[in-house]
Amino acid sequence: MPSNLITAILYAMVIAAVYAIFYYLNHKTPLPKGCENLKVECEGCKISSCELHPSHNIKEEVHG
Repeated sequence: MPSNLITAILYAMVIAAVYAIFYYLNHKTPLPKGCENLKVECEGCKISSCELHPSHNIKEEVHG
């Protein structure tokens, strides 16, 4: 029984390490040419969860 637990923990650690490495490498990769400033060109679509959607640019006024 303990060897199965150790094996499961090792597999989880390997998967987490691979994920962390790919996450790090993905953020180091430069943007492709022509994709540097997509937010300026975005006019909006029906996908409001997209981070480029213009509705995310609306700032709420704070009355104080």
